[in-house]
Amino acid sequence: MALLGSKKEFKKKDINFFAEFTASARQQAQILAVVAMIGVVAIGLSFVIWVYDLFRNSGVKNEIDELQTTLASEEYAGLELKAQNLQQEINDRNLYYYTLTEMRRIVDEYKPAKTELVNLIGDSIPSTAYISDYELTGTNLMIDGLTFSYYDAANIVSMLNESDVFSDVTSLYVTHDNTLSDMAESTQENAIDVYYDFTISGTLTNDIVISVGYYANTDEGTIALDGVTTYAYAAGDTYLLENIGTFDSNGISYTLSSVSIDDVALSSDELATIQANGTISGIATADTEISLYYAVSEETTEGSEA
Repeated sequence: MALLGSKKEFKKKDINFFAEFTASARQQAQILAVVAMIGVVAIGLSFVIWVYDLFRNSGVKNEIDELQTTLASEEYAGLELKAQNLQQEINDRNLYYYTLTEMRRIVDEYKPAKTELVNLIGDSIPSTAYISDYELTGTNLMIDGLTFSYYDAANIVSMLNESDVFSDVTSLYVTHDNTLSDMAESTQENAIDVYYDFTISGTLTNDIVISVGYYANTDEGTIALDGVTTYAYAAGDTYLLENIGTFDSNGISYTLSSVSIDDVALSSDELATIQANGTISGIATADTEISLYYAVSEETTEGSEA
């Protein structure tokens, strides 16, 4: 029987096999050593981090304990109550200031007649006319009189308008009066029968007052953030209030939440437009009271919670 190979060939193959096996084993051992070393390093780092966190947490705990001890001392005893009392004092002072400015608003809205008005009316009356009654109520002026000419009353109105006494269309009412003629017939005496009664009425020219109040809606109710501010405009002028979207008071930021004009709340669409632009505008046609209501802004609330 023939042999498959010589013994030398088998020995050579065995030697190569063992050499390859040894090299592979050595490579795997090196890999395991590297992995083990990485594991040791990771464990070491974890231990260092754990020790660091332990010391840090211990330090934070000590600081907390010291802070709690400080807050428990007599110096800080009742600090929260003091803060509440101070806030109430601020609210009371704001309310007092609001009351004073509200009184000022009433004064600003009062429309006294100009001192030269009486002299102006006297100068506007022709010699053929007579004033029988004169009444001034607020900003409304009414003049009753007699005249022997139908056009005298119109001339009086024209002269007053030239002096800008009235702010709107003046009302003039003229009627023929037969009282003197009837009296003359009953007594059989001659009398002037061309005799007229006239009434002139209108609204005097005065500034229009726009008043603005700032309020906050809180858990304790509505409080005044500031006093009432008044602005004077000529009738028909455009008024503009700017930068009203936010309001800062005593370190607290507020955001506009609602608006009312002459105690009538604006619609949600109107409010959204004002909030987007931060302004209110309109035509000064009559004294107007604008109330701006605010709520604590989200940024302030988040900051206090933090």
